[in-house]
Amino acid sequence: MTRKDINLYSPRTRVPESPRRPDSRPVLHRARLVVPISQPAIEDGAVVVADGTILDVGPFQLLRRQWLGAPARDHHETALLPALVNTHAHLDLSGLAGEIQPKGSMAEWIRGLLAVREQLDQDHLQQARALALEFLPTFGTGIVGDIISSGVFSGGLPNDMVITQTFVEVFGLHNQSLEVAIEQLPPAARSLLADGEESVSLAAHAPYTTSASLLKQIKEWGKAGGKVISVHAAESEEEIHFLHSGVGPLRDLLEERGHEPDKWKPPGCGAVTYLNRLGFLDPLTLCVHVVQVSREEVDLLQSSGAGVCLCPRSNLFIGHGLPPVQDFLSAQICCSLGTDSLASNTDLNLFEEMTVLMEQCSVSPDVVLAMATLNGARNLGLASDYGSLEKGKRWLAIRVTATDGESIVAAGRQGALEWVN
Repeated sequence: MTRKDINLYSPRTRVPESPRRPDSRPVLHRARLVVPISQPAIEDGAVVVADGTILDVGPFQLLRRQWLGAPARDHHETALLPALVNTHAHLDLSGLAGEIQPKGSMAEWIRGLLAVREQLDQDHLQQARALALEFLPTFGTGIVGDIISSGVFSGGLPNDMVITQTFVEVFGLHNQSLEVAIEQLPPAARSLLADGEESVSLAAHAPYTTSASLLKQIKEWGKAGGKVISVHAAESEEEIHFLHSGVGPLRDLLEERGHEPDKWKPPGCGAVTYLNRLGFLDPLTLCVHVVQVSREEVDLLQSSGAGVCLCPRSNLFIGHGLPPVQDFLSAQICCSLGTDSLASNTDLNLFEEMTVLMEQCSVSPDVVLAMATLNGARNLGLASDYGSLEKGKRWLAIRVTATDGESIVAAGRQGALEWVN
């Protein structure tokens, strides 16, 4: 397989221009619709920006009087909104695009993923990851929560438009020590953690691949540094069955991979209940997928303050169905969006995830846009600087050729957007 075979995006997309240097003078960015996310959309609105920081947001005519002498940049019949936040992506699996067919089974999908990845050349995987990261801005994504689960990682970014929050994934069904688990990571992943960067955290793979001791230590590590910890949870019926009984397709897969599940005691409950028992759930926890949950577990998520990342197209691709989105919304759980990997998705376009939730889960355009922006920033611990167009936040924004919520999503799906910062 060559780089040209990697089918990441539709041919309709285009790469945005490199961003300009921040201007120290206040500038009014005017648009037919300004979508701050944190407040109702503003017709004929404006955002005042200087040095890459938002100074004010409101009706254009009002701000023009308040900021006399500041030049205005008119974006005409477009909507201004904050850059999208993809809270869960496996960019190091981008080289597997189109290589794995869904089987309706989590164990079979993982088995196929591992078999294909082990056959692919490292250079190809490295190039595919870089290419995926480079093209994220094409569909409005400016921030990504990237899961590093292999040695496929390249330091630095192909462009300076994508803010990357990196989660180094650890696992070990019998591993009782976080220190040992980290030592078993590829050198590139260990180096990331050793550097102590604020943008680097840990991810526990899943409750069925990570020992109770290791899950507790990962959470304590996150608490000590005030960092969000990510975990795949309640993704499939097979996972829940294995956690309850210790048997099933996932047990067979673990045995094949030498993890000796017979030496592990199943908790006898669902994934969310198990994580709660271990003290893993709190506001610095991001649970990814969360498809197979009970009403009681929704309440546990709500009371703990944990965030949830929805990856609807990935769930449908593998055959898991969709999560109980309306239950999450009723419980006021902070739901964000992720594309997962190109091994279980056709592209990294968050507007496509929004469309699935609108069409199949009856979620309104305003709600899915909040999931893809402010909620995503909250779930990655970045809401003080990003996720909405608010005074004091960083200016990271896109303009979309549309003037209402539904048409914004439709235009975004087609890549009809540009960066304005």
